[in-house]
Amino acid sequence: MSEGGAVGQAEREALDRFRDGITALRAAQYRLLEDVADLQRLGVARQTGDRFTERLVQELGRLNRRDADRLVDEAADLVPQLALSGEPLPPRLPATATVYAGGEIGPGHVAVIRRTMSRLDKVDGLDPAVWAETEASLAEAATRLSPDALVRVAARALAYADPDGAAPDPREERDDELLMSSRRDGTLRMTATFRGAVNAEIVREGFDAASTPADPDDDRSLGNRQAGALVEFVLGAQGAGGILADDDISESQPEAAGSEPEVEDALIPAPRTPEPRVALRRRAPRSMGRPLLTITMDHRWLQAAVGHGTLDSGHLADAATVRRWACDAEIIPMVLGSKSEPLDVGRLARTATDAIRRALNIRDGGCAFPGCTRPPRRCHAHHIHHWLDGGDTELHNMVLLCQHHHLVIHHDHWVVDMIDGLPWFTPPPWIDPDQRPRLGGRPRVPT
Repeated sequence: MSEGGAVGQAEREALDRFRDGITALRAAQYRLLEDVADLQRLGVARQTGDRFTERLVQELGRLNRRDADRLVDEAADLVPQLALSGEPLPPRLPATATVYAGGEIGPGHVAVIRRTMSRLDKVDGLDPAVWAETEASLAEAATRLSPDALVRVAARALAYADPDGAAPDPREERDDELLMSSRRDGTLRMTATFRGAVNAEIVREGFDAASTPADPDDDRSLGNRQAGALVEFVLGAQGAGGILADDDISESQPEAAGSEPEVEDALIPAPRTPEPRVALRRRAPRSMGRPLLTITMDHRWLQAAVGHGTLDSGHLADAATVRRWACDAEIIPMVLGSKSEPLDVGRLARTATDAIRRALNIRDGGCAFPGCTRPPRRCHAHHIHHWLDGGDTELHNMVLLCQHHHLVIHHDHWVVDMIDGLPWFTPPPWIDPDQRPRLGGRPRVPT
């Protein structure tokens, strides 16, 4: 239970009016598709001399041609049709049609589902049952997610329905580019593009880690901090032990006396961390080694070189790329679902251990609040059952929340429950009178 005050009567009425209005608008948009389908079925365009229904709709509605084409195509997918024999046929996307007709989703959701199902149409040998299950799952997810969040769910649905996916382009990394141009006044201008998901993740995580504000008084813009981080990267590469250093230091150094031998068969090995150096611009000392990268993948997929791996950001990497990066010593293998893995620390600690934090990053993928896209680095590990009230510091009692949604959970009457190992968020009654729980965390296709 949260600590904030209840919503007043006037506010409740305003919420109800908006909720009813958006539902009525979406239902009316579906009825418009039914009208378009009637125009098509009756052949009105031929009688008016417009030849095609798209042209007739464009003139009647004073629409752009693209919008008219979209309405006709959506009507074909979402409105029941008649066979040549006169027998009624269900919509091509029946689950989507049902929730659209009920005003539960809007045109943005429909566009995502239609685009996804069109891509599945091109998968050779796809089981029709899988196709239908995917459409139904996306329609259900659309009733509780924004179109942007549904895009991420749809990407996962495509990956699971077609685990082989498109063959990776072996020349992908050769298309990465960084261009530099010097000006007469000595300034340097740079533009860069990284097309591979893994390379992009490495660069993104590295700059994210190196460009945080140095202290509360650091008023530099993000762009200025990232420029400073790039200078630090180059200086680190040129310094002692850096990849550009001109020295003959051997990579094989003897172990210090009394040092602990490295455990080779650890379930989750500790990442190697080079000696910290003094950072510039009032920054706390940090390691300048390569950014730590975590890729999660089904072990069976990894062995068979099919499927995909998931990066911390939620982006997917093809199997060939994952197998290549799995050879890197700074990749953390993440084993999920085992009751014996060393994740639970109970009452011994209040803050999440590194192992729990890694597992939270993988499970939640960032802020777990439904629809939020903030990455793991910007999130807190929140105790569902508060530690001060006896809650344990364990994976099943913790969830990642950004600062804003951490406050929402504590003060705005939202309730978090763990169901089958995943976080579900129940809104207060003035948000949803039925208080239907919403699946949080990394976007998933409902099962």
